[in-house]
Amino acid sequence: MKRFIYALCGALGSGVFSYFLVNAFSFWYGPRYIRSDSDINTVFLWSLIFMAFCMIFGAALGYYRGRSRSRLPQ
Repeated sequence: MKRFIYALCGALGSGVFSYFLVNAFSFWYGPRYIRSDSDINTVFLWSLIFMAFCMIFGAALGYYRGRSRSRLPQ
């Protein structure tokens, strides 16, 4: 259960972080380079792929963080 909670927190944390990163990028990119609906669709698709990758990466990091650590024999 501990691994699941760590993975969930990692996925949510990295998802929120990637959302704010994509939002900041869109404020810069939108007015300069978007000229049509096709441009918007392309950028939106890549943003979703990036956020999904970040969530998977964050969940994996959380899962490995939640593992119990082996102790050295005394």
